Amino acid sequence: MSSAEIELKLALPGVDPKTIAAQLTALPALAGLAPTEQRLKNIYFDTPDQHLRRAQAVLRLRSLRQAGGRARWIQTFKTAGGTDGALSQRGEWEATVRSGQLDPIALQGTPWPGIDTDGQLFAQLAPCFETETVRTLRLFTAEDGSLIEVALDLGGVRAGGEHTALYELELELLKGRPDALFELADHIAARLPVLPSPVSKAERGWRLLDGTARAPRRARKLDLAAELPVLHAAQAVLGEMLGQFVENLGGILHFDNPELVHQARVGWRRWRSALWLFKPLLAEYRPPDTAPLRPLLNALGAVRDFDVAGLESLPQWADAYIAGDPERATDWQTMEAAVQAERGLRRTRLLGALQSPATGQALLQLERWLHALPQAAWTAELAAQNIDGWAAARTKRLHQRLATEVKEMQDADLQTEEGIEHQHNVRLLAKRTRYVLEALRAVLPRERTRRWQDQATELQTSIGAARDLMLLATLLAPLGVHAGILGFLRGVAAGRLAGD
Repeated sequence: MSSAEIELKLALPGVDPKTIAAQLTALPALAGLAPTEQRLKNIYFDTPDQHLRRAQAVLRLRSLRQAGGRARWIQTFKTAGGTDGALSQRGEWEATVRSGQLDPIALQGTPWPGIDTDGQLFAQLAPCFETETVRTLRLFTAEDGSLIEVALDLGGVRAGGEHTALYELELELLKGRPDALFELADHIAARLPVLPSPVSKAERGWRLLDGTARAPRRARKLDLAAELPVLHAAQAVLGEMLGQFVENLGGILHFDNPELVHQARVGWRRWRSALWLFKPLLAEYRPPDTAPLRPLLNALGAVRDFDVAGLESLPQWADAYIAGDPERATDWQTMEAAVQAERGLRRTRLLGALQSPATGQALLQLERWLHALPQAAWTAELAAQNIDGWAAARTKRLHQRLATEVKEMQDADLQTEEGIEHQHNVRLLAKRTRYVLEALRAVLPRERTRRWQDQATELQTSIGAARDLMLLATLLAPLGVHAGILGFLRGVAAGRLAGD
């Protein structure tokens, strides 16, 4: 059986597996829908060199058992498709097989020959990892007749001796409009904490297997074509940036890795930079209000401040301050312990913000807005423009703004509030310039773009290091840190600001 799989994945932050089923039953949209429970075991296959993974394809065997019944084995082959964040659209071919072994006959009539071009690939397949879940299914019918399968999966992923929990909600469109998935998700998110989840079960297994489960999601290169219509390019650029933000938020839920926090903030800044870039396009199709995300963004910044303090700023000045003095060494160690304790408190607040229903609902509204972007109303004049000319003009304007701000900063007294404000503006514009140029470099003049990127990076780095030191003394003062340490750090920061 072949079909186009269209589904929206939702993570369940802070979920209690013992009560989540009852919480779903209590939702107005799902109340009264008869649940069906299944026990699923999925075995994922690939070649030793991960040929299928590189081709963005998935081949799995599923053991499906319902209460009181015998297990059925289903072979599923999936191919790459369009992905708008947590909303995925993929080709899917399923067939019942007689035993827990792959059947090459079940791949007939699928795109498999395009992957196994010489007919030698199937013999190389071997099990790579497994997932086991208890799935609770409900069928929801929207007012317009759209039919959605609501699947609650509680279980885990096992790969190479490693194991991680798997708690998620899948909304799969069986019939009707893809936007109906977002409508139902919004109903759920208004009442329960959820987060859009762009990472598939298969990708979770691979990351567990290759040891990258804790790794952050960094910015990815976009191969934009020069002739791509500007609005379609906007969707691709914004989607990549929002994906970086959302995927790192999911990582923060499970792992205490400072780089996840950093890359989440980078993703959000890149998103804001791209919104500025495409602002003329969005006058009649404004993005949703992000005010509900403010507690989350503040919590991310609060944790990042102490990550920078403990991992970057303080270590480089420890020897200079201590200078072989035992009392100073004791004061420094006391300060480091206070920093770590405060950082722990701030992470707890961050997790609380991620588990707020308002956070998940706001993120889903952004995903929904982005999914509909190519259908937004826009003028014929804009419709005729390709991304290359648009990008060249907008980035030139941004570079001119940065140059003007740098000139004003150079003419200002950096010891005054006005001078400090100029520095702050230059740093923000330098970041925006770098993010925009990196995202669009495939369609921009190469040499000019490289030169402007280098200038923006140098500005951001030099100003940032000095400002981080000045912020550090402000952060540490409420923790009861020894006055000598605070004075030392303020002196170093003042010297760096003057020098830079």
